[in-house]
Amino acid sequence: MSDPDKFDVEAKNIYEAHKEEWEKRYSGKIIAIDVDANDLVSVGDHLKDVSLRARKERPGHRLFVRRVGNNPSVSRLRNRNYA
Repeated sequence: MSDPDKFDVEAKNIYEAHKEEWEKRYSGKIIAIDVDANDLVSVGDHLKDVSLRARKERPGHRLFVRRVGNNPSVSRLRNRNYA
C-alpha cells in the first residue's frame, strides 16, 4: 500500500471510530483530523478557516480535511485569470 493510500485508511479509521459522536455534533460541518495525534483539530463551515486553524495549531502534523456526514468531499476552488 502506498503512503497516500495508507494515510487515507488511517484518516478513515479515525473518522469511523468517532463517527457517531461527530455526526451528531458536527453534521454538515468541515472538520480537520490530526492523523498523527488521532483526534479532531478544527471544525467550521469554511474549508479555508478550518485548514488555517488546523495548520496553525498543529504545524508539521498530517491533517485530513473532510465534511461530516454522507458526502465527505471538500474541494478548494481557485480563481483563475483567463486572458
